[in-house]
Amino acid sequence: MCRIYGSFGGATIGPRVWDTVADAMREGGPDDRGRRSGEGWTLGNNRLAVQGVADGRQPFERPGLTCVFNGEIYNHRQLRSELAARGYTFQGDCDGDVLLPLYEVFGDAFVSRLEGMFAIAVVDRRDEPCLKLFTDHAGMKSLYYYLSGDGNRLCFASELRALSRLPDFPDTLDPLAVDRYLGGRAVWGPGTVHTRVRTLKPGTTLRFADGRMTVTHTPLAEEPADGPGGDATVAAAAARLDEILRDEMSRMLDADVPVCVITSGGLDSSYTTALAADLSPDVASFNIAYRGEWPADERHFAEEVARHCGTRHHQVLLDPAGFPALIERFVRHLDQPNNAPHSLSTFALFEAVHQAGFKVALTGDGADELFGGYARFVKAAQDDSVTWHRAYQDTMAAVHRATLDRLYTPEYRSLVEEAGGCFGDAIGDDLDERVRSAERSKLETLLRYDQFERFPYYILRRVDHLGMAHSVEARIPFLQPSVMRLAHSLPAHVKVADGIVKAPVAQAARRCLPRSVIERPKQPFTLPITAMIKPGEALYDMIGDLLLAPRARCHDYVRAGAVRDLFRAQTENPAADAAEPLWSLLVLETWLSARAS
Repeated sequence: MCRIYGSFGGATIGPRVWDTVADAMREGGPDDRGRRSGEGWTLGNNRLAVQGVADGRQPFERPGLTCVFNGEIYNHRQLRSELAARGYTFQGDCDGDVLLPLYEVFGDAFVSRLEGMFAIAVVDRRDEPCLKLFTDHAGMKSLYYYLSGDGNRLCFASELRALSRLPDFPDTLDPLAVDRYLGGRAVWGPGTVHTRVRTLKPGTTLRFADGRMTVTHTPLAEEPADGPGGDATVAAAAARLDEILRDEMSRMLDADVPVCVITSGGLDSSYTTALAADLSPDVASFNIAYRGEWPADERHFAEEVARHCGTRHHQVLLDPAGFPALIERFVRHLDQPNNAPHSLSTFALFEAVHQAGFKVALTGDGADELFGGYARFVKAAQDDSVTWHRAYQDTMAAVHRATLDRLYTPEYRSLVEEAGGCFGDAIGDDLDERVRSAERSKLETLLRYDQFERFPYYILRRVDHLGMAHSVEARIPFLQPSVMRLAHSLPAHVKVADGIVKAPVAQAARRCLPRSVIERPKQPFTLPITAMIKPGEALYDMIGDLLLAPRARCHDYVRAGAVRDLFRAQTENPAADAAEPLWSLLVLETWLSARAS
């Protein structure tokens, strides 16, 4: 795992500038640094050494080729054997060693051979010199880029805050990004908070040469014809899922550094914990909770899973009195506003993982989006009304559409309307059109939309950036190609069966988890903000101090009076309708302040 950066075209950028770029991402790669430069190009990386620790220095090089890479390739040993049969030789055991040989053999299609997570940059000086950027099928690793004002140079980096160290970085904020954030809980790609800065979507190849850029997308290949298909049953799907996950987990537990699992107490992380414990005795598990009595506290479920599986369990406890300082820290690492309350928990949890000596953590992310685990999916799929998409778009928003109408200043509302209207309405219309024209089921259409349009930016960016903020690599078994292909092959009636959401996951987990974990009602891994934003709590005071201040930066977009109304409503009668907008605005205000500092 690494952080990568570079440029292609135009005048060469000096080494001192690149040092500042690398310094801005030092936590994501504290073990080593490497850089190569040529006529009009530079590639560099900060390394977090996980596989082939003694070797694997980057950039990787072959005649006419230079490459940097962020991620992990779990099938690298199989690929190494295949390449050895073609005459290639290797030293050491670094997974990245296979990238350039594969590229020589297969060209751009080499990424279809990779199983893992990655953002890759290749400078190909053979024939027409060019830069190529590649992202994995699920978008697990971030990559941001921009073109110089004259269009002759492309610069890229794993993090926006690092990219912004370049002297020609186009720092202008896109004012519509605030509406996109409030309408989507995060700033969805390929745009960013900056007008001229973009991010690569999942499964993307970007080619840049002589001032010309092309961007292509390659969808994940479907399950082979002998897969479960339309005749699948829950039992058959569960058996196949368990088989695949065991194989994927065995590869993910293979590292040259300590590996642990995140155990929230929910079904998905408990299942991955059980598999990890079965495959790797004495595995460590981590859970986070908050001092005091709070709603949705899952620590006792996590403890039950840890006892059942025999893990070395680490219970992390946060004091809510320390939340203000913690919020300021994690928001700086997010690069862009993200309203997920559990960003705070994720940041603190990865910090504890790092302090305990672990470099790799396995998570249960992605199962809900693949197998239909959220009630909002099922409710929308069953809603036959012509306005179903309006209700559904509010479930994806940080602030409901009706609240935004009251919240936006007249000037900002006019700006949004002149640009075509609210982002929430746009995604609702887009989904409605996709459902009308799709050949697949409505449920599957909703799931695919979430997986590729929302999930990479709302969830995966948080996991990537907040893990790497503490030099921890997050590995996600459910997002491996084999698991995603299986999920895509299953019909809706198998994913949601007899009222059970995520039925194949629940059935597979029955083999290794107690019924109390399998059958309990689903609850989110989150921060109970409604209960925590009340008089006497540090979070309440922080919101009052920042959002009600006369010079609050968010008042450029939202009316101060409307914010006061929300704060008053939350004070008098705490409820999610006020707490969630207040939390979202707190994150926005903190991000705007951090950017200005």
